[in-house]
Order: sequence, then C-alpha cells, then structure tokens
Amino acid sequence: MGRKVCLLLPIACLVGFLIGSWGARDELRAFKEHAKEAKEKSAAKSDGFDTFARMVKIPAAARRPRRPSRAGKAKPISPIAAKTGVKAKDVPPPVVEAEASDGAPAQDAKPAAEAPPKRLSPDDLRARIEEAQELWRTRVDVARAQWKAKLKLQGESERAFDAALQEMNERLYDSISALAGILSEKEEMTPELGLRLVGETTTILAETYDKIGACAAPGQRDEIAKMQMTDFIDPGVAEPLIDVQGKVDGLVRGRKKGL
Repeated sequence: MGRKVCLLLPIACLVGFLIGSWGARDELRAFKEHAKEAKEKSAAKSDGFDTFARMVKIPAAARRPRRPSRAGKAKPISPIAAKTGVKAKDVPPPVVEAEASDGAPAQDAKPAAEAPPKRLSPDDLRARIEEAQELWRTRVDVARAQWKAKLKLQGESERAFDAALQEMNERLYDSISALAGILSEKEEMTPELGLRLVGETTTILAETYDKIGACAAPGQRDEIAKMQMTDFIDPGVAEPLIDVQGKVDGLVRGRKKGL
C-alpha cells in the first residue's frame, strides 16, 4: 500500500503542476487582454477631438451644467462678437408680430407655452465649453497683461499683440466650422478628421507665434517662444462641434470596437 502511494505521488504532483500551469496561463492571458484594451482605449482618447479638447482646456465633464436657453443656442463666443461688432448682451430679443389676415388688424402674438429646458448633462459638449469659457475669462486677461509687460509692449505693438490673438481665435473658429460641416455629412468621426483637427489647430498656433514675434523687439523672439499659446485659446471656438458631438464621441466608441 505504501509503495503504491509512493508511485502515485509523483503523478499527483505532475497533475497539480499542469493544473496550476493552466491557471497561470489563463491569468496571464486575461492580464494581456486587459492591458491591450487599456492601451487601445488610451490611444483612442489621445487622438482627434480628445487631443484638441485638452489643448483648448475643455473638461471631460462639466461640474455645474446649466440649462440651455429656450432658443437652444449658446451666447456668441468671442470671435463671433469681434466679427459682428456686438456682444451677446447687446443683441435685442427678436420681435414677434402677428400677421394680418384679410385686412383685419393684427392681434398681439401670444407666446406659446413652453416646457422649461432640461438641464444639460455633465458630458454635454455645450456644458463643457461654457464651463471652460468661464474659467478662461478669469485667466486670459491676467496672462495678456503679464506678457505685455514682459515684452514691453505699448501703443501700436500692444494693439498688434491683441489683434494677433484675436485673429488666432477667429481662424480656429472658422477651421472648426469647416470641419463640423464636413462631419455633418458623414456617418461618423474618422481618425483622419481627428488628425486634421489637431493639425490645423497646431498650425494656426505656430503661425501666431510668428505674428506676435513681429510685434516685439527682435531680441525677444526667444522669450515669445516660451508662451503657452493654448492659454489664449477661447474654448468657444469649439462651438461648431456641438451639433455633431454625437459623431465626435463615436470615434472613441468605434476604436474600442476595433473598427
């Protein structure tokens, strides 16, 4: 009996080793798959709109989302206000007039009952942009003043500095508007469009360095290169993407599915 036990003991050890080895392989395989999924997810988030959102400092989710206006439109962003020469608070509300019928005097139009707009979700792009703009407005004036003092800009050079930054935001808004128009005709956001979004943004920022360099003395060009140009981007330039935000989010979902 003891001899049989001695003979069976090595076999039992071998079986135990094989079972343990299979378990370890399964765990290793699961770990590798998890690491692969995490890497793909990270890569997806580092492309396209997510990279742009980080540059413009748009948060991943708004902390205090608000209700949209009844008209469903956000306040005009800085580049639009500059182009039209008006500010959001200067725009009068639309006047609604009743149409006369068969020569009858027009009657006062009665506003239709409307349900109060629902509060935006924290991940809604409009809510995220509005929150980013609030934070940006509290910081951009300080950043402008600091750099004007550092570069010793006054008079015409100071105005040229402000104009260069304003033009940068206008160009960014126009570029993103064009991309949003293209995206509206497609089924989903593609990696190509995402790269174009980032590429055109960085090109505009790089050219702004040269325009600001022309405002200051030649010996200050190296100092200008130290500017964080993204600090001067109005997050509102991303407003054209609000209407197509579902397709923008679809890029990440598609990459996670391996498309």
